[in-house]
Amino acid sequence: MLPNLSGILWLSVLLQIIAAVLALRLIPVTGRATAWVVLSIGFLLMATRRAISLLHQQGVIEGEWLAAMSTEVVALIISILMLAGVILLRRVFTKQREDEDELRKLTQVVEENSSSTIITDLDGKIEYVNNHFTEVTGYNLDEIKGRSTKFLNAGKTHVDIFTNMWNSIRADKVWIGEFCNCCKDGSLCWVKARISPVKDSENKTTHYVAVFEDVTEQKAQREALEYMAMHDSLTDLPNRSLFYDRVFQSILQAEREKKSIAVMLMDLNQFKVINDTLGHYIGDRILKKVAGRLKAALKSYDTVARMGGDEFLVLLNDIDEAQTMTVANRLLEVVRQPLAIEGHNFDINISIGVALYPRDGDDPDQLIQRADVAMYAAKSLVSGVAMYDSSLDYNTVGRLDLLGELRQALDENQFCLYYQPRINLDDISLEGVEVLVRWQHPQQGLIMPDSFIPLLEETGHITSLTRWIFRHAIEQLAVWQLSTPGLTLSLNVSTKDLCDQNLATELDDILQEYHVPAHSIILEITESALMQYTHYTRHTLSALEQLGVKLAIDDFGTGYSSLSYLKEMHISELKIDKSFVINMLDDENDKVIVHSTIELGHNLGLQVVAEGVEDEATCKILQGLNCKHAQGYYFSRPVDAQALENMLDTKKLMFGESG
Repeated sequence: MLPNLSGILWLSVLLQIIAAVLALRLIPVTGRATAWVVLSIGFLLMATRRAISLLHQQGVIEGEWLAAMSTEVVALIISILMLAGVILLRRVFTKQREDEDELRKLTQVVEENSSSTIITDLDGKIEYVNNHFTEVTGYNLDEIKGRSTKFLNAGKTHVDIFTNMWNSIRADKVWIGEFCNCCKDGSLCWVKARISPVKDSENKTTHYVAVFEDVTEQKAQREALEYMAMHDSLTDLPNRSLFYDRVFQSILQAEREKKSIAVMLMDLNQFKVINDTLGHYIGDRILKKVAGRLKAALKSYDTVARMGGDEFLVLLNDIDEAQTMTVANRLLEVVRQPLAIEGHNFDINISIGVALYPRDGDDPDQLIQRADVAMYAAKSLVSGVAMYDSSLDYNTVGRLDLLGELRQALDENQFCLYYQPRINLDDISLEGVEVLVRWQHPQQGLIMPDSFIPLLEETGHITSLTRWIFRHAIEQLAVWQLSTPGLTLSLNVSTKDLCDQNLATELDDILQEYHVPAHSIILEITESALMQYTHYTRHTLSALEQLGVKLAIDDFGTGYSSLSYLKEMHISELKIDKSFVINMLDDENDKVIVHSTIELGHNLGLQVVAEGVEDEATCKILQGLNCKHAQGYYFSRPVDAQALENMLDTKKLMFGESG
């Protein structure tokens, strides 16, 4: 049974109306080729339907039902195709709208992003910048569009970084790195950049997009932390770590160029006493002053660093031994210049040890260690400077051994006293003795004070030894004064002893214990020690004066004393340094200095003692210059208590004998 023809016709008409309505409402834009092909087929079928209808009218196609079916089937197919086309176009339209929404979102994200964004072509010419870029740099898109990004380069970034960047992005890789841009107002801006290639639908790179994060503040903080890690916080000098690195780099360069470098290690003599007496505030002020003087005395390409404590390091490039000694002497002189801090006058001295590359070592540790060895040798030299020599290594090992044994020596009373006679030149009679200490080492025998006194001062044990000397020497003087009542005793006092506010009280206790009059005691203080710490030793010196002991300036003429101190400190005696006395016969200048010192002392009402008298000729010159007191090997070398007691009994000196 054939379907109802009327129903088919109405269904066809309804579908065509629906298709037409959908087409009118949903096809406001052009679509893809596929959609247009579908619609074109639909229109072609409409034309076919019309043709069939015309053919039927002309009798070409016969039969009413067949004609109706043919035209309506075609119409139905048309409707279906038109509906399919509309659906395809709707998808196109929806996809395009979604793409536009996505693009709008991305555009909004880029514009509102807190990072700067630049889009360039393959040559690096700017095509787009976002608002944040404009806010940071001051450049808007209109004035820089089409310009190469090179104009942003501030010149602070190494060319290798840009080379690496271009090699990476041209190889279609993402590059991440830092460089410095120059803003419109001339300010600098460090950025961390992420630069990525942009590809088209055919996977071909068409643009580059760069996203910049401003890291100026972070970089400044990082550099500040790096600076702090490599510099001394007190003096602002390079620290040990940075010095090591510079020495290493200098060694590499010197090796290539066949040149020498010098490493110096120096420390401030007696600096521990300053800290212990005046406190770290004054000590720090001195360190800063010394650091400034050292830096000002060196060339810009040399390095001065703080090793730690009161030790400094110096690196000299392209220099030989003679030139190094010249620099070292210059550093000694600039540091020795008078230094005044908050009303205190200081006489600062340093000891310098020097090691040369490649002669003395080929790595930073070795050079610094050997400069350290030389520095300790310099402490016993008048010049204050020593070049490293392999023979010094043994002394350094011995020094470390002694340092470890000193405490035991104090506990076990391994020290002994020797006495240097002091002579009245009017009748060549023995009028007093200077006490000298020796270390009777169980294995090494008798050790001279120059080998252990500096170590005791460094470790702070010098005061213990001083008290031991006071007690034993005064006990011995009490015995001798039974037969020689006017005999005097000269005792050496260190700078650290002068800073001890209990010195006078303890000395008084010992004097009373052995019934020795205070005026029999002469305390010898070096000129430099007295000049450095006058303000803080005033109490101790005043207490000693009230006690009745006498004060003498030892090694007079080698420091920078002011004559006002001689009266202010109530000095009783000047001891002319032996370096002037020994050379009197050969050096007229030294003779003049000795003569002037004798006259100065007498004019100030002071006794004058000449040290270092080693022959009869020198003795006669001193007598001719009206010097009343002397000591030296010509009269007697230092002797033990028994030998001195024999002198007192026989009233005879041991002229030139060893004792």
